[in-house]
Amino acid sequence: MKATVLKVTKGSDIRGKQMSIFMKKTKTWRDYLNFSQSTDISQVGERAKERLVFLGINLETVNHVRQASQILLPYKDEIVNQFYDRLLAVDHLKKMINEYSTVERLQQTLGKYLEQFLCAEIDQEYIMTRIMVGKTHSRIHLTAEHFISAHHFLIQFMTSILMEKLHQKPDQMIQMVLAIQKLAAFDQQLIVEVYMEETVKTFLFGVSDMLNQTTQLDTTKKLILSMDRQKEESYSVSAATEEMSSSIQEVADNSVKVAEGTEQAVQSADQSKVVIDGALDDISQVGQVYRQVIEQVNQLGHEIKQTQAVVKIIREIADQTNLLALNAGIEAARAGEQGRGFAVVASEVRKLAEHTKEQITQITSNMDSLRKVSTDVIQQIKHTGELVERTVTEAQHTRDVITQIISRMKEISQATSHIAAMTEEQAAVVTEIADRNTVIYDHSSQTQEVAKDTAKIIYDLSMKMDQYRLSFFDINVKLSSIDMIRVAKTDHLLWKWKIYNMLLGIQTIDPEQISSHEACRLGKWYYGDLPPFVKENSAYKELEEPHKDVHRFAKIAAEEYAKGNIHGTEQALQQLEQASNKVIHLLSKLESVLSSK
Repeated sequence: MKATVLKVTKGSDIRGKQMSIFMKKTKTWRDYLNFSQSTDISQVGERAKERLVFLGINLETVNHVRQASQILLPYKDEIVNQFYDRLLAVDHLKKMINEYSTVERLQQTLGKYLEQFLCAEIDQEYIMTRIMVGKTHSRIHLTAEHFISAHHFLIQFMTSILMEKLHQKPDQMIQMVLAIQKLAAFDQQLIVEVYMEETVKTFLFGVSDMLNQTTQLDTTKKLILSMDRQKEESYSVSAATEEMSSSIQEVADNSVKVAEGTEQAVQSADQSKVVIDGALDDISQVGQVYRQVIEQVNQLGHEIKQTQAVVKIIREIADQTNLLALNAGIEAARAGEQGRGFAVVASEVRKLAEHTKEQITQITSNMDSLRKVSTDVIQQIKHTGELVERTVTEAQHTRDVITQIISRMKEISQATSHIAAMTEEQAAVVTEIADRNTVIYDHSSQTQEVAKDTAKIIYDLSMKMDQYRLSFFDINVKLSSIDMIRVAKTDHLLWKWKIYNMLLGIQTIDPEQISSHEACRLGKWYYGDLPPFVKENSAYKELEEPHKDVHRFAKIAAEEYAKGNIHGTEQALQQLEQASNKVIHLLSKLESVLSSK
């Protein structure tokens, strides 16, 4: 601090003045420390009165401050300037000033503060301004340590000026200095207390918000159930893949057998083709022989016709010979004895002609039979030839078909071999899938265990956070109705959170430990002394029933879980969640109403 700050050092010797102070003092120090059990300042609340009584502040103190203001107010600007010169010399305070405001604005604010302080009108407005200062300090993170140090600068400035100006009036000087110190202590207590409360609330509601967010981490149960289903599916898939692998392996084995059988069939077909080709060649030769036979039979028929023509001529000759012999006999008979020898010859010739005729008739008959048989044979041979020709044609077609069949069988053999190879590969792939699915099953089990461990860690952490949150209430922090609502939200979200973790097997809850809706923090506030505008609000009136349900279903859930009735516990949790959501909704509405007041 600069030497110019304390003007008491100018124009005289301080030591001499201090000595003169003690020489002129007519009272002992005990005379200035009379404390009463009450105060005559009445324009403040009971809590503020308690502080005033503790510090010994009354109307007499106020009057002394006002008397001091006559001396101090002329130095207001200098005090303000000296104050900020001192603060700006500290780097982190200078940084904070530049971050949140300006020196000029803060100088104006401090000037108004000094005016109000020295005016000493201690009423609700006075207290509210100190409360706002404390809240501002909490918001900008100006610690109580720095505030108290800075505030003491102001006290030092004011007491130094008073000591300089009133050194010849020690009683008046002591009265004013003590009054300034008492009121400054009152301000410090108010501001620091509000700062501490606001800071504590910041931590309290910060922890509450984290807890509120933590209670939303209710996916662990879904994850665990999902892992259960995944494990079941993995097991089913493993069983199916094992069965499919066995089936595919069986198909592969059969495919190999089919491929081998097809290969043998192809070889047999090739051999059969050779035999069939030989048979077809023989059939073709038979066809050629039949064609030759047909030609020869046709030639035979032609010869028979020729022979019949010759026989016919011979018959005609025999008939002529017989006729000539007959005529010769007739002529020989006419000749008598001379013709007897000729008659004999004629008779022999006629006999020969008759015999020839008989033979010719027999030959003709035989030739007719032969011709008939030949005709039948020709017809049969022609029919057989047609059959042979047709057989040759069909045999040639059969050769082509057999060639195509063998070609197709070779393709089938190749395809079957390929199928067998692919089936074996598929069997290997399915086996690998089964192995991987087993790994997935193991990983699912591990993931499920990790999820349970994580859920327990999160729950344990949330309980430690709640213990830390509850420790703030031991500090005797004054909570407004809005603050109580925020705290109540967390309280009821935690109940749902505890029941949820009970279902996971992480937490055990004794049903008897669940308090009634009247005994919990929200219940005490709800049924406590509240302003009429709060109790008349519709959200306030609607809050009672769902609040009762939260406690009722929480207890039912704990009781059902103790019985081992998981389904009943889950149903109670669902009803608890519905009631809790309604409570949170109504509390939020009520919070909005209170915030607007």
